[in-house]
Amino acid sequence: TQTGQVRNFRYNSNNAKSLPSDRVNSVFEDSHRKLWFATENGLSVFNALTSTFTTYTTANGLPSNFVLSILEDEENNLWLSTSKGLVRFNIVTGKMQVYTTVSGLLNDQFNFNSAYKDLNGRMYFGSVKGMISFNPKDFVDNNFVPPIYITGLQVFNKDIVVGEKNSPLQQSIINIQKIILSHSQSTFSIDFAALGFTAPETIEYAYKMEGLDKNWTYLKTNRKAYFTNLSTGTYIFKVKAITNSNTSTGKETVLQLIILPPWWLSTWACGAYILLAIVAVYYIVLYYQKSINAKNQRKFELFEIEKAKEIYEAKMSFFTNVAHEVKTPLTLIKAPLEKVIKKDDSTPEVMAYLKIMERNTNRLIDLSNQLLDFRQTEIDGYSLSFIKVDITALVEETYSSFKPLAEDNKLKLKLCLDKNRIEAYIDIDAFNKILYNLFSNAIKYATSTVQIELQLLGEQQNDFLLAIKSDGYLIPETMKDKVFQPFFRLKETDKQKGTGIGLALSLSLVQLHNGTLELAKPENNMNVFLLQLPLQQQHENI
Repeated sequence: TQTGQVRNFRYNSNNAKSLPSDRVNSVFEDSHRKLWFATENGLSVFNALTSTFTTYTTANGLPSNFVLSILEDEENNLWLSTSKGLVRFNIVTGKMQVYTTVSGLLNDQFNFNSAYKDLNGRMYFGSVKGMISFNPKDFVDNNFVPPIYITGLQVFNKDIVVGEKNSPLQQSIINIQKIILSHSQSTFSIDFAALGFTAPETIEYAYKMEGLDKNWTYLKTNRKAYFTNLSTGTYIFKVKAITNSNTSTGKETVLQLIILPPWWLSTWACGAYILLAIVAVYYIVLYYQKSINAKNQRKFELFEIEKAKEIYEAKMSFFTNVAHEVKTPLTLIKAPLEKVIKKDDSTPEVMAYLKIMERNTNRLIDLSNQLLDFRQTEIDGYSLSFIKVDITALVEETYSSFKPLAEDNKLKLKLCLDKNRIEAYIDIDAFNKILYNLFSNAIKYATSTVQIELQLLGEQQNDFLLAIKSDGYLIPETMKDKVFQPFFRLKETDKQKGTGIGLALSLSLVQLHNGTLELAKPENNMNVFLLQLPLQQQHENI
């Protein structure tokens, strides 16, 4: 008015300090000479120094941004009529108190340019359903905060009834301070209500579940709190009533809730797990100890085997050396002895002694040769020369050689041959040694009968089998492998003459022929030795 200049203020969407709307319903200057503008997008106050606006909207507590008129009471509070009620605005604290039909208004919708304050401070506002009037200094704030009660409990949206099967409630929930829920009841909701009968619609609520929430959750109209899949544990549910737009807060109502763990996490289950863990640890330690003991036992057995092998090697070396030393003088003795016998001019008595000497000399030479042959087979120094031989003829020849010995021992020596002649590639010298040892053992330990059987095996007839059966002491099943060990003698037959080398040597020679030699199960109370050799060899000599 002093300069006559005019400035136009308009809404600018890019400027938060601009006028909030171009439609201004009312302009009001308060007692502090501040200009207030009631717009259709909030309440604004003008800052003359910066030529900007500060705007208040529903975010600050207005029931509606459509502000129609403005008045000021004696306590410097602004009274705003809106499209959704009447508002008392404290410009110092910024608090807003909203009055609606619940508070006693005729209607929440007020009219344009329909506000007046008389000299006594009484205010008049026109609404679409009539006019209201009041004097703000006569207002008395209702500071009564109604008590709040927990009124219901639902599990999975189903009401929990007192006394129902599996119900956690033994009495009315209003009188309960603690509820115990199972793991399957961890999704639930809680109802609550404040006993306020003066404008109960204005009462708001706030709740917090300690152990789950850090802050309060505020509700304007809803009176129910929802919780889903709570973990096992103890929780404290707190709820309170709020009146007069947060100006008055009531006492908190508290309910303790305990969510029990599932059976697999219960105390007894955890105890069972601990017990099982202890048992498992015990058996693990026991198994570990057994494993260590087994390893130590195995080491000890290997040590004993090595020792036995060393003793065996020492024994074989000793016998081999002795055989070498003995064989030479025996050969030197045998030659002149044969010459003396051939002269045939000795007396019968002397000739008998010479025959005994010759027989024992030959026996010692054969024993020496057996020891040397066995040693050679062990150190892979015994080579075979495979040629095609009539096996049937060799068996018959051996049978004929041992028949007088069997008759001397009063034994029945039987021979059963295959209908076909059997020919195979063998080393003749080695095979004769095998036959000699098997026949000799059978006759030596038999009581009355020895049976020799020779036959072809299999549909393709690639192998032949020689079975030597003899009665006498039956060799136990547990000794079937030991009888082929060098120098092994059964206690029951240790009175018979023998060295324990024959079967060991025979087995070694059989293996060099790619065959098998074993003690089978007894037949008709007779020990049965089975010799099986192939008819063909990989390396054959014509």
